[in-house]
Formats: sequence, structure tokens, C-alpha cells
Amino acid sequence: MRRFLPVLVALLAVAAVVTPYLALGGASYEPTPVADPCKARDWRNPGSLSQVAEQIVLSGLDGAACKLGVSREDLMLAVRNDQALDEFSAEHDVKRSEAEQAVRAGLLRAVDDANEAGALPGFVAPLVRGAVERIPPSRLLDLLEQLPTLAGTLGGRR
Repeated sequence: MRRFLPVLVALLAVAAVVTPYLALGGASYEPTPVADPCKARDWRNPGSLSQVAEQIVLSGLDGAACKLGVSREDLMLAVRNDQALDEFSAEHDVKRSEAEQAVRAGLLRAVDDANEAGALPGFVAPLVRGAVERIPPSRLLDLLEQLPTLAGTLGGRR
């Protein structure tokens, strides 16, 4: 009997975890559906520059994903590096240049929305617009993530 005691204790522990999980509906879990990138979302001014940068990226990628007929999540993964963007282009039968242009257009619109909402310090919006127009999308997203640090360095910390 002593040999089987650890096995019995382990089975009881598993049952103690699995039974409530199943009783609370764990067996019927369904993931949240991916948001429709074409659905309009209200622009808000969250106050924090890092949150504004995040909103610019998400809004810009929504616009681009809508134009390309893909999910924002797929596009976000695609623009992280050149190889991923090439794979995305082949998988979705879209030219790489079209994908890059859609991302640029979406980000430019999002920067304009942020500027109109007063979410960006006055000197930051033209800098971000210039970066969006000139920098490859994969590097641009990294730059936008650094926007709060850049603004703080230039004296525009909010």
C-alpha cells in the first residue's frame, strides 16, 4: 500500500484541479474572436505618450489591415522583419510594396488623428510623420515604441 500512496495522492491532486475547471466550463473554452480591423474606433487622448504611441500603431495597423483584407494581428507579425513581410506577401498574394504602402497610409492617418485630438506635443507630430514617410515599416514600429523616450529627450515629456 505504501508504494501506491504517492500515486493516489497525485491522482487526488489532479482531480482537485480538473473537477472545478470542468465544472466552471473549462472544457468549452472558445477564444475571443479577432477584432474587425475595418470597424471604426473612437480616438481618445489617454494622456500618456506611450499609450498614444500604442494607439497610433494599433489604429494605423487597423487601417492597413482593413485595406489589405487581413487581421491586424497578422499584419503586426508581418511587419516585424523583412522575412516575415515577404512571407506575409506571398501568403496573402499581395505585393510587398502594397503592404508597406498600406501600413504607411494607416500610420499617417493615425498620426493625424492623434494630432487633431491634441494627444501629441506640437513638435512631435511632424517628426513622426516624416519618419513614417521615410523609414521601412519594420523599423518604424520599433521607433514608434520609442516615441515616449524621444519626446522626453527633446523636452516634450507629457
